[in-house]
Amino acid sequence: MNFEQKTMGTLKNGETVDQLTLTNDHGVSIRVLTFGATWQGFDVPNGHGGQANLLVGYDQLSDYEATPFYVCKTVGRVAGRIGGATYDIDGTTYRSDQNENKNTLHGGYHGFSDRVWDVVDHQTNEDEISVTLSLIVDEDVDHFPGDMQVKVTYTLTNEDKVTWSITGNSTATTLFNPTLHTYFNVTDQDALSTQQLWINGHQRVRLGSDKVPTGALAEVADTPYDFTETATITDQLAKLATENGGREFDDAYRVNGDQKQAIATVSDPASGRALDVFSNRNGLVIFTADPLGYDQDEAYQASHPFTALAMEAQWLPDAIHHDGFGDIVLPAQADQTYQISYQYRKLGSTN
Repeated sequence: MNFEQKTMGTLKNGETVDQLTLTNDHGVSIRVLTFGATWQGFDVPNGHGGQANLLVGYDQLSDYEATPFYVCKTVGRVAGRIGGATYDIDGTTYRSDQNENKNTLHGGYHGFSDRVWDVVDHQTNEDEISVTLSLIVDEDVDHFPGDMQVKVTYTLTNEDKVTWSITGNSTATTLFNPTLHTYFNVTDQDALSTQQLWINGHQRVRLGSDKVPTGALAEVADTPYDFTETATITDQLAKLATENGGREFDDAYRVNGDQKQAIATVSDPASGRALDVFSNRNGLVIFTADPLGYDQDEAYQASHPFTALAMEAQWLPDAIHHDGFGDIVLPAQADQTYQISYQYRKLGSTN
């Protein structure tokens, strides 16, 4: 096991960003940035003497600052959208940032993802290595009630399992539904032409034209949204285009699973790689995108193939407004911890 911390560079405002590298006993490693508590790399042997990064990300800090895609960043206090940027807690109405039309997206203008976190601990034992980052968010900065302390721990095991664990505690009752906004491409290609997906869930959330949930759920059976059996993402996209003219997936699924039963698996028969995702919460948002081309014009975006699949495990989006979507109210002075785990394996094997 090995831990390394080095300077990655500086942001436009002059703040220094560090890169943290955790390596297990057989050369699998993860790279984490203190900017946004970002998961920059999940590097595994490529079978040819080199390494393959299962994540899509950037080499330059300037791209992480500029991208609108929250690439592999820790987002919160609330992942996804809060409809109308308004909500009630205990009879009091609160308003959050309208940073996407009239809605709040991924914590507003000053959420977890655009802050530099402090490294407060790292641990190594016989079977795993971890690093912990900490952040304090004042309510007058991100415009959610209460000053919040947040800690994120990344852990890598010798079984090639990565766990992202986040704990929040607020001085006032607030909302808390964070996620790690991962983008995966487990293939050896730029495009997702051979990447497959399985989702442990039979329903997706119906969305309005503004992508805010209506509160209704729809069965996915016999639709392009059906990943209850492993399917190639590009095949399902082709079905989507034929059925309703859709070009991308940007959808939330109600999922089953926990820390022992996966909520989803992304895989690639060509490379032989698979990644199982575990979460105790009931939601998984998937989003097909080309985050590497974020600075290109609309014509490029419309014609270029997707290079990554975002997978965001969380309580279902806009849960504060819909019964049964999940309890995202965090009482004052109470700790709440969530975990998402990612088990890498070769296809045909189990860990």
